[in-house]
Amino acid sequence: MKKIILISAALLFAGSLSAKKYPHPESGVVVDIPGSWQVSGDDHSLHAQTKDGHAHMFFQVTEADSMEAALNALDGELNKVVQNMTHDEAKDTKVNGMKAVSIDGKGTVEGHNVELGILVIQTPKNKALIVFGMVSEEGLKKYEKGLMRILRGIKPMK
Repeated sequence: MKKIILISAALLFAGSLSAKKYPHPESGVVVDIPGSWQVSGDDHSLHAQTKDGHAHMFFQVTEADSMEAALNALDGELNKVVQNMTHDEAKDTKVNGMKAVSIDGKGTVEGHNVELGILVIQTPKNKALIVFGMVSEEGLKKYEKGLMRILRGIKPMK
């Protein structure tokens, strides 16, 4: 996922993929997901994955009072799914003008190596949007454009 975030600037001008918008008025954020991805969810969470299951993106809006509280909540859930997880230090960043914290990592899921990316974004309505991405090693090259399209498509609602 670290590689994906670093190449975002290069892909900024890449061709647009057919996408569907998923607005969340309570948080003031909209997310664009490529039309070829399978999407499910409810009022406060969204899960998008490629048809072959090699790339996943999870989105959840929380009432966390701080980014740290949101990250702590996510850590417990990740430990249930990802084994041998290692990650870099959290880095302050911005996503389309919104304050965010990003963390890149690696681990294994059911014996397969995966790259992980976590973003916790402070939304315009002072909620925390947790974005968790997981991509298999073989899916990284195949889906990096789609993953970048999703990351670029996390925007404040107009």
